Amino acid sequence: MSGGLLPGPTPSAAQLRRARSVRRALERELDRVREVAVAWRNGLGAILAGLVGFSLIKGRSDVGQLAPGWSTAAGLLLLAALCVGGAGALCLLRAAHGRPYARWLSEADDASGRPLEVQDHDEALASARFLHTGLVLTCLCTTLLVSAVGVTWYAPAKSPPGLMVRQGATSLCGEVVSARRGTVVLKVDGVTTTVNLSQADSVTPVASCPGPAPAATG
Repeated sequence: MSGGLLPGPTPSAAQLRRARSVRRALERELDRVREVAVAWRNGLGAILAGLVGFSLIKGRSDVGQLAPGWSTAAGLLLLAALCVGGAGALCLLRAAHGRPYARWLSEADDASGRPLEVQDHDEALASARFLHTGLVLTCLCTTLLVSAVGVTWYAPAKSPPGLMVRQGATSLCGEVVSARRGTVVLKVDGVTTTVNLSQADSVTPVASCPGPAPAATG
Protein backbone atom coordinates (compact mmCIF):
# COMPACT_ATOMS: atom_id res chain seq x y z
CA MET A 1 0.00 0.00 0.00
CA SER A 2 1.21 3.47 -0.84
CA GLY A 3 1.05 6.17 1.80
CA GLY A 4 0.01 8.96 -0.59
CA LEU A 5 -3.05 11.10 -0.11
CA LEU A 6 -6.14 10.22 -2.07
CA PRO A 7 -8.64 12.78 -3.35
CA GLY A 8 -11.75 13.13 -1.23
CA PRO A 9 -15.34 13.12 -2.39
CA THR A 10 -16.52 15.94 -4.60
CA PRO A 11 -18.18 18.64 -2.43
CA SER A 12 -21.77 19.49 -3.03
CA ALA A 13 -22.99 22.96 -3.98
CA ALA A 14 -24.26 23.56 -0.44
CA GLN A 15 -20.88 22.64 1.03
CA LEU A 16 -19.13 25.01 -1.35
CA ARG A 17 -21.50 27.86 -0.44
CA ARG A 18 -20.94 27.21 3.29
CA ALA A 19 -17.16 27.11 2.83
CA ARG A 20 -17.23 30.44 0.98
CA SER A 21 -19.45 32.05 3.65
CA VAL A 22 -17.21 30.77 6.44
CA ARG A 23 -14.15 32.15 4.68
CA ARG A 24 -15.79 35.54 4.20
CA ALA A 25 -16.82 35.59 7.87
CA LEU A 26 -13.28 34.76 8.99
CA GLU A 27 -11.84 37.49 6.78
CA ARG A 28 -14.05 40.12 8.46
CA GLU A 29 -14.03 38.56 11.95
CA LEU A 30 -11.26 40.70 13.45
CA ASP A 31 -12.64 43.94 11.97
CA ARG A 32 -16.12 43.22 13.38
CA VAL A 33 -14.75 42.53 16.86
CA ARG A 34 -12.69 45.73 16.77
CA GLU A 35 -15.70 47.78 15.64
CA VAL A 36 -17.82 46.40 18.48
CA ALA A 37 -15.03 47.07 20.98
CA VAL A 38 -14.68 50.69 19.83
CA ALA A 39 -18.44 51.22 20.13
CA TRP A 40 -18.53 49.79 23.66
CA ARG A 41 -15.47 51.80 24.67
CA ASN A 42 -16.98 55.06 23.45
CA GLY A 43 -20.37 54.31 24.97
CA LEU A 44 -19.09 53.36 28.41
CA GLY A 45 -16.69 56.31 28.43
CA ALA A 46 -19.54 58.70 27.62
CA ILE A 47 -21.74 57.22 30.36
CA LEU A 48 -19.03 57.48 33.03
CA ALA A 49 -18.09 60.98 31.91
CA GLY A 50 -21.73 62.02 32.13
CA LEU A 51 -22.19 60.51 35.58
CA VAL A 52 -19.07 62.13 36.99
CA GLY A 53 -18.91 65.34 34.96
CA PHE A 54 -22.52 66.36 35.45
CA SER A 55 -22.48 65.46 39.17
CA LEU A 56 -25.13 62.79 38.79
CA ILE A 57 -23.22 60.73 41.35
CA LYS A 58 -21.57 63.00 43.86
CA GLY A 59 -21.25 62.82 47.61
CA ARG A 60 -19.63 65.02 50.19
CA SER A 61 -16.67 66.89 48.81
CA ASP A 62 -14.63 66.31 51.99
CA VAL A 63 -14.46 62.75 53.30
CA GLY A 64 -12.73 64.18 56.37
CA GLN A 65 -16.19 65.11 57.60
CA LEU A 66 -16.99 61.41 58.08
CA ALA A 67 -16.36 59.31 61.15
CA PRO A 68 -12.81 57.86 61.08
CA GLY A 69 -13.77 54.31 60.09
CA TRP A 70 -16.22 55.43 57.41
CA SER A 71 -13.80 57.89 55.84
CA THR A 72 -11.27 55.05 55.48
CA ALA A 73 -13.92 52.85 53.86
CA ALA A 74 -14.84 55.60 51.39
CA GLY A 75 -11.17 56.11 50.50
CA LEU A 76 -10.61 52.39 49.92
CA LEU A 77 -13.71 52.16 47.72
CA LEU A 78 -12.54 55.11 45.64
CA LEU A 79 -9.06 53.58 45.32
CA ALA A 80 -10.55 50.24 44.24
CA ALA A 81 -12.79 52.00 41.71
CA LEU A 82 -9.74 53.80 40.26
CA CYS A 83 -7.70 50.59 39.94
CA VAL A 84 -10.56 48.53 38.50
CA GLY A 85 -11.55 51.32 36.12
CA GLY A 86 -7.98 51.66 34.88
CA ALA A 87 -7.74 47.92 34.26
CA GLY A 88 -11.09 47.96 32.45
CA ALA A 89 -9.98 50.85 30.25
CA LEU A 90 -6.78 49.00 29.30
CA CYS A 91 -8.79 45.87 28.41
CA LEU A 92 -11.16 47.88 26.22
CA LEU A 93 -8.25 49.60 24.49
CA ARG A 94 -6.59 46.23 23.92
CA ALA A 95 -9.79 44.86 22.42
CA ALA A 96 -10.34 47.90 20.20
CA HIS A 97 -6.80 48.45 18.90
CA GLY A 98 -4.82 45.29 19.59
CA ARG A 99 -1.32 44.97 20.97
CA PRO A 100 1.16 47.80 20.31
CA TYR A 101 3.70 45.81 18.34
CA ALA A 102 4.89 45.22 14.79
CA ARG A 103 6.21 42.01 13.27
CA TRP A 104 8.65 41.49 10.42
CA LEU A 105 7.64 38.89 7.85
CA SER A 106 10.27 36.78 6.12
CA GLU A 107 10.47 33.77 3.85
CA ALA A 108 11.09 31.57 6.90
CA ASP A 109 7.73 32.67 8.29
CA ASP A 110 6.05 31.69 5.03
CA ALA A 111 7.66 28.26 5.19
CA SER A 112 7.29 27.34 8.85
CA GLY A 113 5.11 29.97 10.52
CA ARG A 114 1.37 29.91 11.14
CA PRO A 115 -0.85 31.23 8.36
CA LEU A 116 -1.88 34.86 8.73
CA GLU A 117 -5.54 33.86 8.62
CA VAL A 118 -5.06 31.69 11.70
CA GLN A 119 -3.23 34.50 13.49
CA ASP A 120 -6.08 36.91 12.70
CA HIS A 121 -8.59 34.40 14.05
CA ASP A 122 -6.61 34.00 17.27
CA GLU A 123 -6.37 37.79 17.61
CA ALA A 124 -10.13 38.10 17.12
CA LEU A 125 -10.77 35.57 19.90
CA ALA A 126 -8.33 37.37 22.20
CA SER A 127 -9.95 40.74 21.45
CA ALA A 128 -13.38 39.29 22.24
CA ARG A 129 -12.09 38.00 25.60
CA PHE A 130 -10.55 41.39 26.45
CA LEU A 131 -13.81 43.10 25.47
CA HIS A 132 -15.80 40.89 27.83
CA THR A 133 -13.30 41.43 30.64
CA GLY A 134 -13.33 45.19 30.06
CA LEU A 135 -17.13 45.31 30.24
CA VAL A 136 -17.16 43.39 33.52
CA LEU A 137 -14.44 45.59 35.05
CA THR A 138 -16.16 48.80 33.93
CA CYS A 139 -19.45 47.71 35.49
CA LEU A 140 -17.57 46.79 38.67
CA CYS A 141 -15.88 50.21 38.66
CA THR A 142 -19.28 51.92 38.44
CA THR A 143 -20.57 49.80 41.32
CA LEU A 144 -17.58 50.68 43.50
CA LEU A 145 -17.94 54.37 42.64
CA VAL A 146 -21.64 54.39 43.52
CA SER A 147 -20.87 52.53 46.76
CA ALA A 148 -18.23 55.12 47.69
CA VAL A 149 -20.69 57.94 47.03
CA GLY A 150 -23.31 56.15 49.12
CA VAL A 151 -20.85 55.91 52.00
CA THR A 152 -20.13 59.64 51.81
CA TRP A 153 -23.85 60.40 51.85
CA TYR A 154 -25.15 58.04 54.51
CA ALA A 155 -22.17 57.38 56.80
CA PRO A 156 -22.28 59.15 60.16
CA ALA A 157 -20.35 62.38 60.45
CA LYS A 158 -17.48 62.64 62.90
CA SER A 159 -18.17 64.17 66.26
CA PRO A 160 -17.91 67.99 66.24
CA PRO A 161 -15.27 69.67 68.42
CA GLY A 162 -16.42 70.32 71.96
CA LEU A 163 -15.62 72.24 75.11
CA MET A 164 -14.69 70.61 78.43
CA VAL A 165 -15.76 72.68 81.46
CA ARG A 166 -14.76 71.59 84.96
CA GLN A 167 -16.49 72.98 88.04
CA GLY A 168 -15.15 71.30 91.14
CA ALA A 169 -15.91 67.60 90.93
CA THR A 170 -18.32 68.11 87.99
CA SER A 171 -17.22 68.02 84.36
CA LEU A 172 -19.33 68.96 81.36
CA CYS A 173 -18.34 68.34 77.76
CA GLY A 174 -20.47 69.25 74.79
CA GLU A 175 -20.82 71.11 71.52
CA VAL A 176 -20.83 74.88 71.79
CA VAL A 177 -24.24 76.21 70.74
CA SER A 178 -23.76 79.87 71.61
CA ALA A 179 -21.66 82.06 73.85
CA ARG A 180 -22.36 85.31 75.67
CA ARG A 181 -20.36 87.39 78.08
CA GLY A 182 -19.48 85.11 80.97
CA THR A 183 -21.70 82.20 79.87
CA VAL A 184 -21.66 79.49 77.23
CA VAL A 185 -24.45 77.19 76.04
CA LEU A 186 -23.36 73.57 75.54
CA LYS A 187 -25.26 70.70 73.98
CA VAL A 188 -24.53 67.73 76.23
CA ASP A 189 -26.02 64.39 75.08
CA GLY A 190 -28.65 66.27 73.07
CA VAL A 191 -29.64 68.57 75.95
CA THR A 192 -28.64 72.25 76.00
CA THR A 193 -27.06 73.48 79.23
CA THR A 194 -26.01 77.01 80.17
CA VAL A 195 -22.68 77.14 81.98
CA ASN A 196 -21.43 80.12 83.99
CA LEU A 197 -17.78 80.42 83.05
CA SER A 198 -17.00 82.61 86.09
CA GLN A 199 -17.58 79.55 88.28
CA ALA A 200 -15.51 77.17 86.13
CA ASP A 201 -12.20 75.89 87.35
CA SER A 202 -10.94 75.16 83.82
CA VAL A 203 -12.16 75.39 80.22
CA THR A 204 -10.48 73.15 77.66
CA PRO A 205 -11.27 72.82 73.91
CA VAL A 206 -11.36 69.13 72.85
CA ALA A 207 -11.53 67.46 69.45
CA SER A 208 -14.44 65.30 70.60
CA CYS A 209 -16.18 64.63 73.86
CA PRO A 210 -15.66 61.26 75.52
CA GLY A 211 -18.58 58.85 75.40
CA PRO A 212 -20.70 58.21 78.47
CA ALA A 213 -19.26 55.80 80.97
CA PRO A 214 -20.88 52.33 80.93
CA ALA A 215 -23.33 51.64 83.66
CA ALA A 216 -22.02 49.49 86.50
CA THR A 217 -23.49 46.01 86.78
CA GLY A 218 -23.60 43.98 89.90
